[in-house]
Amino acid sequence: MFVENNLKVDPDNQGWVLGWAVVRDKPWHLVGIYATEDGAKSKRSELNGEYEVRYGSHRLGSDDFMSVGLS
Repeated sequence: MFVENNLKVDPDNQGWVLGWAVVRDKPWHLVGIYATEDGAKSKRSELNGEYEVRYGSHRLGSDDFMSVGLS
């Protein structure tokens, strides 16, 4: 799985970073975490239609990802 360098640290979850994920729900597949929405959308365009781009928090060293709302 790809994790872009220099992602913002998630202040609410130690060991997690914030970014734009390319994910598929069923079966779960986290392709990567990107610093920008455009970067994630570019990667999604290379994949089939089952993948989505979501903003959220990723636990480093795992495939854990939680979507978070943008305000």
